[in-house]
Amino acid sequence: MTQRSDQQRWALDTLLANGGFDVLHPGAEFVLTQFGYDAADFQRVVEPAKAGIMVRDRFGRVAMEVEQKAQYHINRGHITAGRRLYHRASLLYGRAYYSYYSDDPRRLKYQNSCNRCFEEVISHSNHTMERVNIPFEGKTAYGLFEAPQGIKAAPCLILVPGMDMFKEDWHQTIETMVLPKGWAAFAIDGPGQGESLTNGLKVGLDNYESAISKVIDWLIDRPEVDSDNIMLMGVSMGSYWGSRTAARESRLKAVATMMACYGSKHIIFDVAQPSYKANFMYMAGYEDEEKFDELASAMINDDLYGDISCPILMVTGEYDELTRLEDTYEVYEMIKAPKELWVYGEEFHPIGPSSGEWILAALDWLQNSVSNPLEAEYSRKIYITPDGRYDEKVGEPPWWHPPQ
Repeated sequence: MTQRSDQQRWALDTLLANGGFDVLHPGAEFVLTQFGYDAADFQRVVEPAKAGIMVRDRFGRVAMEVEQKAQYHINRGHITAGRRLYHRASLLYGRAYYSYYSDDPRRLKYQNSCNRCFEEVISHSNHTMERVNIPFEGKTAYGLFEAPQGIKAAPCLILVPGMDMFKEDWHQTIETMVLPKGWAAFAIDGPGQGESLTNGLKVGLDNYESAISKVIDWLIDRPEVDSDNIMLMGVSMGSYWGSRTAARESRLKAVATMMACYGSKHIIFDVAQPSYKANFMYMAGYEDEEKFDELASAMINDDLYGDISCPILMVTGEYDELTRLEDTYEVYEMIKAPKELWVYGEEFHPIGPSSGEWILAALDWLQNSVSNPLEAEYSRKIYITPDGRYDEKVGEPPWWHPPQ
């Protein structure tokens, strides 16, 4: 734990008790619903909680209850209901293990429960679903591969979670949005994430993109995958790792990054809720906060953005609480490749109320940029108002430009 997280825990607990989950990220519940979380489950977790530790424990309690329901329905032969309930339980167990920022034995127990429930999702699926273990740095990077049954040489999308996500978070997006396009998909728990972290794989300054390169090595040998048509989508801290990978990995055809973590990490680690820093210190294997601060200060891609050569989409909320909009525009200008930026007006980091739009639209953008290659000089900034206006002329908040 960091000094700030210890000192400010009482404040976070008080805010959670009085303001609910929106205190952490306004609109987050909307995007979590897109990822497969059930609103009723989430309500049962958060509403009774009066402190952060209660949220963690209630994720575990509700997960056990949902898993029990799943078992009942599978036994009754209600396969569709049981499979969905098992997915809900796996996500809740995942939230529970994620809440331990240490090698607490309870983290491993909840990890095993998450895996157990997701195995039931796999066993009752009618499309290709495989757990993938990729040797990396003497440890293992864990992944999930999904594809339409019998497909050959299809485009493939690599999905990169954020720092507080895990690969199972991507399953509903894959099943309902990616597979219908006739694509395959690979969701990764990269270094410092999910199951990979539980089993000891830490994140460093530059090993995440190396892990994705290993994933691409694995994908190009799969008959389901067109090795010349591999794309990537990353959210939150995945926008940082995704940008790094885009600069280093020439085999990617197009990249979409959203929920901005571009530029300096000063806000996320020194200004935002202190749990982010405590979590990332565990992800990176640091106990000394001063030494970790040296790593954090180097987590800026300014020297890499200019090396991106494939088309890249950036999506952010106007009031993203982890990355200033000014910094996102600055990063955008550093990129020389074909590029596009969507700024959702009056939205925060999760871009939650608009998540049903931007996830699907980003997938369409990737598809279009590959099937109809963009010109090298292509550049488009769009500011999107809550009432549905798309400003492509200035692409900046209108209040930045008062009448003269």
